[in-house]
Amino acid sequence: MVNPWTVAKSPVCDDGPYSKGGKDAAGADVALACRRQSIPEEFRGVTMVELTKKEGSTLGLTISGGTDKDGKPRVSNLRPGGLAARSDLLNVGDYIRSVNGIHLTRLRHDEIITLLKNVGERVVLEVEYELPPPAPENNPGIVSKTVDVSLYKEGNSFGFVLRGGAHEDGHKSRPLVLTYVRPGGPADREGSLKVGDRLLSVDGILLHGASHATALATLRQCSHEALFQVEYDVAIPDTVANASGPLIVEITKTPGSALGISLTTGSHRNKPVITIDRIKPASVVDRSGALHAGDRILSIDGTSTEHCSLLEATKLLASVSEKVQLEILPAPQSRRPLKPSEAGKLELSSAAAKGGEPPAQAAALRQTPKVLQLVTVCKLHSSELTVKVQRSEQPHRWDPCVPSCHSPRPGHCRTPTWATPASQDQSRLSLASSTVGPGGQIVHAETTEVVLCGDPLSGFGLQLQGGIFATETLSSPPLVRFIEPDSPAERCGLLQVGDRILAINGIATEDGTMEEANQLLRDAALAHKVVLEVEFDVAESVIPSSGTFHVKLPKRRGVELGITISSASRKRGEPLVISDIKKGSVAHRTGTLEPGDKLLAIDNIRLDNCPMEDAVQILRQCEDLVKLKIRKDEDNSGEGSDRSTTSPRPCPR
Repeated sequence: MVNPWTVAKSPVCDDGPYSKGGKDAAGADVALACRRQSIPEEFRGVTMVELTKKEGSTLGLTISGGTDKDGKPRVSNLRPGGLAARSDLLNVGDYIRSVNGIHLTRLRHDEIITLLKNVGERVVLEVEYELPPPAPENNPGIVSKTVDVSLYKEGNSFGFVLRGGAHEDGHKSRPLVLTYVRPGGPADREGSLKVGDRLLSVDGILLHGASHATALATLRQCSHEALFQVEYDVAIPDTVANASGPLIVEITKTPGSALGISLTTGSHRNKPVITIDRIKPASVVDRSGALHAGDRILSIDGTSTEHCSLLEATKLLASVSEKVQLEILPAPQSRRPLKPSEAGKLELSSAAAKGGEPPAQAAALRQTPKVLQLVTVCKLHSSELTVKVQRSEQPHRWDPCVPSCHSPRPGHCRTPTWATPASQDQSRLSLASSTVGPGGQIVHAETTEVVLCGDPLSGFGLQLQGGIFATETLSSPPLVRFIEPDSPAERCGLLQVGDRILAINGIATEDGTMEEANQLLRDAALAHKVVLEVEFDVAESVIPSSGTFHVKLPKRRGVELGITISSASRKRGEPLVISDIKKGSVAHRTGTLEPGDKLLAIDNIRLDNCPMEDAVQILRQCEDLVKLKIRKDEDNSGEGSDRSTTSPRPCPR
C-alpha cells in the first residue's frame, strides 16, 4: 500500500511515529517550507491530554517551534521518567495546539516556554498527531494473529501510547494502534506488545468502532490488572514458504527480549534431534515468521546440536543477546500446527499436502545443502526486529551418531569416566561427575548463594526465562535470560546468562511457574533484598600440578573478577598469592585457579616488587580481557583447597 504522504503535493518533513524524517536535497527553501507545514487534514488526529503536576515540578517535555522558529509548536523530546513520558499520552512529533485553552498559533518560542512553566498544577493540552495507517488490506504474504496479554497498571497507564480509533469522518477512522511502547514500562517488561499492534479489546470490552477518547476512558477505568486482546501481523519470508532444504535464519532483536521458543526432542532414524516444540504468541520468533513448531534445530550460532541435550540447546538459546543465527530444517508444512484461520493463507507444497516428508527434505538429511539461492530480509518495526533467511551452505551430517542422555536437570549429559594416560599423571582432571556443556566443553555443576540488594523501582536487574507460557509449571529451574548493565545483578559478579535459579528467598522454583518466580522477585524488590540459590557450570580444565601458565578472564567495568590477593609473610621479590576465589565468579568458573596459586603478572606487567595495593588497582582498571600469569607449586597442588565456602555478599546499610 502506497503511503499517501509520499504523493502529497506539499512537502511534509516532520517526524512522526510512522514516518522517517529526511532532508530534501533541493535546498534551504524546501527545508524551510517543510518546517512550516503541519499534518495534512486527511491524516490529522486530535486528542486532549490532561496532566497534573506537583507545585515546583516540570512536565518533562521539550517544545520546539513558535512564530520566531519557523514551525508550529511540537514535542521534540520527552524526558525519560518525567511526568509527560509516564503519562503515555504523548509522542515525540506531536503538535501542541493549545495549553489550558490558550492557543499557541501566534506565540513566540520563549512565550510558549513561559506559559508552560507558569501554567499551574492542572495542564490540559490540545494535541494534534499523525493518524496511524488504515487497517491492512488482504495480503497473502502476511498473516494476522491475535494474542491475549495481561498487564499491571502503573499510575494510570500500562506503558504504551494508543492512537487512532473511529472518527465521524469515515476517511479518518483507523484501528486503535500502539504507536509507542515505553522502555521499562509494564508493556515493555511483559515483552509481547510492539509498536504497530492493534488493540481489539480490554477486559472483554470490544473496542471495534470505539473512538480514541472512548478507548482512553476504558483504559483509565481498568483495575490494577487488565487483559488486552491485541492483533499483530506476521510476514512469512518467501524463502521459508518455499523451503526444500536446510535454512539459516538470522534474527536481530532488542537486547533483553526473549525469543519465545520452547524446544523438545524428536527422533529421526532412531537418533535424537532437537526440534521446536512451541512458539509463544507475539514473541520475537513468532513475529519473525521464519520458524514454526516442528522445525529441526541443526545449529545455534554455529554450534551444532548434534551432541547437545535438550537443556544444553535451551541454554545456548538463553545466552543470545542481540543476534542469533539458527540453522534449521523446516518441518513439512502439512505438519505445522496452523490455526484454521491461517491454514488458507499459507501455500502448501504438493509433497507436503500429501503427508509424509517431501523427497527434497529427506534428501537434505543425507547430503550437503544446496548453495545459496535466495535471501529474504524482513523488517518489522526495524528498530526492534530484523529477520534474514537464506539457504544453508554449511556441510553437515544430519544424522546424529552419538546417543544423547537427557537429564531432567541442567547438568546435561553425564560423560563416562576416562582413564588418564600415564603421561598425564601430573595433571588433575576428574570426569567422573562431569557433563558436556554447550559447544562440547566439559563442565560440572556447582551451586552458590547470591545476595542482591535492589529497590522497588528498578528491581535487581535480572530477567528470567523458563517454559513457554508464564502460567505453566516449570519442569526445570528458570534460567537467567538477561542481566541489565550496571545493575546489582551485574555488579555482584556472581551471575551469568544461562545460570539456573534453584530458589528465591528459600522457595524452590522448579515446581512453580514463571509468573510465580517473577512475583517472588517483585516482592523481594519491595524488601530491597533477595537471596538466590544459583546453579552454574564450572569448566573442567586440565590443571598442571606445578609450573607456569596463563589464564585469560573476561572483565567488565565495575565487576570484580572474584580474586582475593594476599601478601601475608611476603618477602621482597616473592610473588603475590591468591588467597581466595569467590564462588560463582568469573575466576571460579574457569576451573583453573585455586587458592595458593602465585600471581606473577597481570597483562604482562610483572608483580615481583609490586605492592599488593598496586596489583589490586591494576586488576580493577583492566577492561574487556585480563591475562594473568600463574605459577603453581607442588606444595599447594593438593585436593584439599576448598573453593566452596564463600559467604554471601552482605547488603550495604
